[in-house]
Amino acid sequence: MNTTWQWPDFLRKLGISLLFLFAASNAAGIPLPGQGIAQSKGMIAGMGVGTLKSSECKTLWTWAGQGNYSYNSFLSGGASIKFLGGNLDSANNLINQRYSVNMKFTHSKPRYALFIGPIFSFENTDLKTLRKEFSNIGEDDRDIDLDTDTYCSSLYANIGSSIGYQSGGGFLLTPNWGISAGHSLDLTFSGTLITNLSGSVAFNLREQFEKLNENTKNFWLSLEYMASLSESKISHHFIFGAAVGF
Repeated sequence: MNTTWQWPDFLRKLGISLLFLFAASNAAGIPLPGQGIAQSKGMIAGMGVGTLKSSECKTLWTWAGQGNYSYNSFLSGGASIKFLGGNLDSANNLINQRYSVNMKFTHSKPRYALFIGPIFSFENTDLKTLRKEFSNIGEDDRDIDLDTDTYCSSLYANIGSSIGYQSGGGFLLTPNWGISAGHSLDLTFSGTLITNLSGSVAFNLREQFEKLNENTKNFWLSLEYMASLSESKISHHFIFGAAVGF
């Protein structure tokens, strides 16, 4: 006579529930600073709009977009672009665009993710101009009109190319809410050091709509604050953004 042992019914149900919970936790992404997502694999796109303010200067509008590809849960890379524009003061207005390429090395767990990686930024896509910047590292050859130079214009003058690193992380408070914090340090080719600190809160929009569940891996809305420090001058950024993963 053969006796077959079976799991008690409640233990079997508990095991299945934990299996599904574990799978769902690893499948879900974790929101990161700068409209990013820690995702096991696939394409990530982010976009944000907001304002930039510093003391004694008028508020400027910003728009940012980025695209990254996660090769696996550890390595990702991509590019971003940021536009800045508006009236600085009575003498100057500004339209500026800045491009960046980056790589992230990420340590991911079901409820949190930490990352660090290099970043290279530039404001001009002309190869001759970039080559000139590389050959004059340490020299400040920015063109500033002394007749219209003011505190605000010097604060937001083109800073040229820079190289540095970014780091940070995200944490899931609940399946629908997450927080993130980030830090970056850029050294411009003219010798200026720029430090950024940021924090954000994010909401998981994907879980609220069936179509998003079917067509995306992640969809997060976020509200981010960033403080930028350069040559003892501080500017404040507020950005409302969205990040989607496929």
